[in-house]
Amino acid sequence: MDGEGKTIFRERIQRGYRINHRINRNKNMKRNLISGVLMLASTLSFASYDPVQESGKYRVQVDIVDLTDDEVSVTVVPPVMNADTVVYALPKIIPGTYDISDFGQFVRNLKAFDSMGTELKVERLDDNRWAIYEGKELYKITYSAVDTEEERGAGIFLPGGTAIKEDAIMLNAFGFIGFMVDHDKMPYELVVVKGNDLKPTTTLDIVEEGGDMDRFYAKDYFELHDCPILYSVMPNASVMVAGAEVTVGVYSPTGNFVAKDILEEIKPVFEATAAYLGGDLPTDRYAVLLWGRTRTDFMQDGAAGALEHFTSTTMVMPDFPGLEEDIRHITAHEFFHIITPLNIHSEHIHSYDFLNPQMSAHLWFYEGVTEYNSLIAQVRGDVMTEEDFLDQMLDKMTSADGFNEHIPMTIRSQHALGIFADQYLDVYSKGALIGMALDMHIRKETNGAQGLVDLQIKLKNMYGPDTFFVDDKFFDIIIEHSPEGTENFLYEYIAGTTPLPFEEMFDAMGYNYTESEKTYSVADPDWNVTYISSRSKYYIVSNFNNEDAFTAGFGFQKGDKIKEWNGERVKGGELNEVLAEWRETAAPGSTVEVEVIRTDADGDEEEVILTSTASVTYTEERHILEEKANPTSEELALRKAWLKQ
Repeated sequence: MDGEGKTIFRERIQRGYRINHRINRNKNMKRNLISGVLMLASTLSFASYDPVQESGKYRVQVDIVDLTDDEVSVTVVPPVMNADTVVYALPKIIPGTYDISDFGQFVRNLKAFDSMGTELKVERLDDNRWAIYEGKELYKITYSAVDTEEERGAGIFLPGGTAIKEDAIMLNAFGFIGFMVDHDKMPYELVVVKGNDLKPTTTLDIVEEGGDMDRFYAKDYFELHDCPILYSVMPNASVMVAGAEVTVGVYSPTGNFVAKDILEEIKPVFEATAAYLGGDLPTDRYAVLLWGRTRTDFMQDGAAGALEHFTSTTMVMPDFPGLEEDIRHITAHEFFHIITPLNIHSEHIHSYDFLNPQMSAHLWFYEGVTEYNSLIAQVRGDVMTEEDFLDQMLDKMTSADGFNEHIPMTIRSQHALGIFADQYLDVYSKGALIGMALDMHIRKETNGAQGLVDLQIKLKNMYGPDTFFVDDKFFDIIIEHSPEGTENFLYEYIAGTTPLPFEEMFDAMGYNYTESEKTYSVADPDWNVTYISSRSKYYIVSNFNNEDAFTAGFGFQKGDKIKEWNGERVKGGELNEVLAEWRETAAPGSTVEVEVIRTDADGDEEEVILTSTASVTYTEERHILEEKANPTSEELALRKAWLKQ
């Protein structure tokens, strides 16, 4: 990857058929007869997708073979509905993006039909919802869905969208498939009609994999949305790590990304994470789905990044060489979301509302602590050096300086979709710093015996993926399972705006931390001077800036010849040395005297003494961290407990 591409990249970052019995017996008999015919038809042709409709299951077909203008054909056979008017919807927002996407905007020509093929009345309610009248008669819904990558103006975060190429498809189901409102807890059977060369990589259960069709199963809409599928002609690669099958699937238009090479690069991250979490990974499978972008596409918008899912990550990167370190770090961060929020989450995640989500007060935990975990696990597992780790944390301090420190992190989190949307990115900076400070606090109070990871393992074992905590009780839960002083920490530094106590925390670990150090000096005149030895033995003032107070105070005139600077004779070629010696001893506010030779209008020369008041300039260095010259044995032991396994 060349310098330009790297700069742009770094500046911009989831059986058995039953027929529902209706109350009206005549309709029931009629429907059973039709369903039998439809089941026979479905075995003859994928093009006519007419499976048996069930009372508690969705059947969906996505056709990625017969594409028109990057649109896929979608057929949804929902569970039997029992209301006169029903609503079909696609998500307004999905977990992990913290931004409105309105995936319904990519749907075209949505129609609804009864079991006889008669079209039902449909009314579009907004970007993401369609009312379907005569809902009790609804058999199937058909429409086409547009590739979000082609709709750049829609502003969809690429890892959270869909992409269609001749030899690859990024199938984030929420971009193509929706749900009946109030009926998203039912299972989905997904059939994907595809070309013979396209192979899927996903953590979604594969019921059947064939040459021109694959069949998947999801226990509900959340699982369907949470298990993306990467179709690619390129081979994937898998390895077992600490009881989990880790798989990498890639699409690489230039061939820079090879699944087995990427897997080899990220394998140490999973090994370090397993060690950090006590020896095992908290899942039996995990997939990294890497989508490469051509130089042309990437240079248009510089968009790249990743989106976490419970058992997978979608990652979009420029298809350039030299990005191994970036891919490794992104994978580390996204994988740690398997702890938060998969195993530790509030009701807002557990019962996620895809149309009107409620934001948690604890994004500092979901995103910030996850970011910290991804770094500390690498340094404890010898994937990253201590120096690199500390440098990254210092960089996060600098980044956090650019956000509003007077807004508590809990309030920012709750309003991340609204008034404090511009503060959201600070969860990756200050949120990670909160994670570090909380870890250091726990280490200090337990003499190194416990850390933040021990708290998380305890909470993971208490809750897990099928249980949730109440969002506004989370601090109470942490306090109950943490050492003394944690209550003050949470309410001062997270629910409050007190600056994090880095000086105290680093001191306990054998470091000296300075938040800010200013270096003062006096300023040189803002002028241009010329020295040509063959024409004059003096420096000649050729220009000056009278908007600078120090310079203006002298009253220079063009052509003035500098004879002395504050009593020091200025010899040819030595002005810079004279000024440097003066700066070493000069005090701000002192009087500076310059003797010049000035030529008047008649050509006569005279010596003129000019004076001005020395002005001060300073440079500020922030967030300075140094090892103590003589740390105590206790400090070194605490540091070792923090940074080593």
